Amino acid sequence: MSKKAERARNLRYKRPALAMLGYELIHNELCDICSECDEIRYAWDDENILEAMDGEEEDFYEFQMMFSDLSAEADQLYSILDDELISEHFDDCTVALMGNRFQCIGFDTVEEDYYGLCQYESELAQTVSGKRIMQLTKKDMLSVIGQCVSAMAAFWSIREKYDRLEAVFGILKDDNHSIIETVKEIEKAYNDFCNEGCYAYSNAAKQLDKLCEALPERAWIM
Repeated sequence: MSKKAERARNLRYKRPALAMLGYELIHNELCDICSECDEIRYAWDDENILEAMDGEEEDFYEFQMMFSDLSAEADQLYSILDDELISEHFDDCTVALMGNRFQCIGFDTVEEDYYGLCQYESELAQTVSGKRIMQLTKKDMLSVIGQCVSAMAAFWSIREKYDRLEAVFGILKDDNHSIIETVKEIEKAYNDFCNEGCYAYSNAAKQLDKLCEALPERAWIM
């Protein structure tokens, strides 16, 4: 290891962040949530979503609006975090306040990436971050601490909402995909049934009955 690399490694604690709530991680995740919400809203054509929701148009539009609202909420927080005072002091604020309870990471200027800090380095990081925060005026300090805590709470809420909506979307998608696959299998079984002479107790007939029973009731509504 070169002297420059070793020096950078030893100074990682001077640019710390929380591993799970660092400014860069939150910023990037909010951007991803916005993009994924928009993609999910248009991932299926309307007929497929309606079919998965038993044709309930109100539920369908409500589902779309939830993703739209969540995207707007994430975008709003993204904009708040772009405030110069917040972006500059977010990591110092969170490390100083919660670095003793959460894993801290430090930025390596040579590797240009964050790495985990040991207990001793974490304690140094908390001290350094606390000193930088205390250099602010009382007014700015209170503003930064208040906005950072609010931003973290908002981020947790957004992430939780996204996880729930994504899970529901996955269930609907899998449910609808399963029905389509079952229909294809029924078509094949029916052809086999016809080719065997349409005998009621043939293997093809038994397979056809089994597949038909697997369809939900809405599949039989004409």
